Amino acid sequence: MGIETRVVVVSPDSAVTPDQVKSKILATLSEDASTSTSTSTSGPSPGVEVKETCFGILVEGEAERVRELVEEVRKLDENGIFSKPRGFPIADPRVCRATRRGGPRPGFHQLELESELLPAVRRALDNLTTKHLTTEQGTKTKR
Repeated sequence: MGIETRVVVVSPDSAVTPDQVKSKILATLSEDASTSTSTSTSGPSPGVEVKETCFGILVEGEAERVRELVEEVRKLDENGIFSKPRGFPIADPRVCRATRRGGPRPGFHQLELESELLPAVRRALDNLTTKHLTTEQGTKTKR
C-alpha cells in the first residue's frame, strides 16, 4: 500500500496531550513487538516513525499500519483527536526549517487555524453523538 505520513492533531480543549498520544503509539508498537513470535514472517511493523509537534504528532510508516495506530490513539479522546494525511515525509528537506533558513513550515498557518476550530468541531460531534444515543434509546429528540 505504500508509506503514509499523517498529522495527528489534538484539540486545544482536550485533556489528552501530544506527549500522551505519542506514548500511546510507542506503547502499542512495543506491545506488538513483544507479542510477535519468532515464527511470524511479517513481524511487528518495522519502520514506523513518530514525531511530537506542538499541535500533536506526525506518524509515518506503512499506510495500513499508520491508520490502525491513529484509530487506536483516537480512542483516548474520540471527538478531540483528528488526523489527516501530510504531503511531505518526516524530516523532508523541502519543509525543514533549518534548510529553508527559518520561518514557518509550509502549511503551518493552515494547521494553526484548523487547530483553533477543533473545539467547535468537538462540540458539534458531541451533540451528534448525544442525539444519536438518545435516538437509539427510543427517546424523541428535537431537530
